[in-house]
This record gives sequence, C-alpha cells and structure tokens, in this order.
Amino acid sequence: MNDDELISYFSDAEFVLKTQQQIEKDFAKFNLNLPESFVLEPLNKDSIALLIQEKIAEVMKYGETQLMQLLYTIDIPERDFLHLITSPNFIENISQMILKREALKVFFRIKYSS
Repeated sequence: MNDDELISYFSDAEFVLKTQQQIEKDFAKFNLNLPESFVLEPLNKDSIALLIQEKIAEVMKYGETQLMQLLYTIDIPERDFLHLITSPNFIENISQMILKREALKVFFRIKYSS
C-alpha cells in the first residue's frame, strides 16, 4: 500500500476507527493510554499522527529499549527505525510509519477476512 492508497482509505470512517482501535490496542500493552474518545470517534489522519507523536515522545523518556519493544509489537522493521534515528524529524517520521503500519494491519484484516 503506497501513501496515496492509504490516504484514500482514510476517507472511510469505519477504516479510520478500526485503525485507531488497532493503535490503541498496541499502545495499551505499554501503558500508553490514549483518550477514551480515540476508539469511539474517527479522527483525521493528521490528528492521529499528532497523538502518536505525543505517545512516542512519552515512551522515549523510558529509553530506547521500551521504544524498540513498542516498534517490535507494531511490527516496524528495525532497519527502518535505524534509518530514521538520526533524522531531525524522527518523532514525526516514526509516527507516520506507525500510522501506516497500523492501517496496513487493518487493511489486510479486512481484505483477507472476507
């Protein structure tokens, strides 16, 4: 799924909500609590990315190991993480990567459950 395809899926409120629920599920494993409304009301892609950025900043306070475990749970390849680590926009870039990966999980679940 390329970025344009991802953006097109974000016009579907049900897809967005399922993606948000997937994000919440993975983040909850690390006690990264999102607002209760996050799993109930679909947000726009930018708002979701901002919330992810806040949580990434929060988990980074606990060290690289905790961040690596979160990224492993979400299924972000280590090589992708290492490629971004020196970027001045690291948190923004990793947040976009997380959002895309979580959306991809939802996409595959929908596609192959039919």
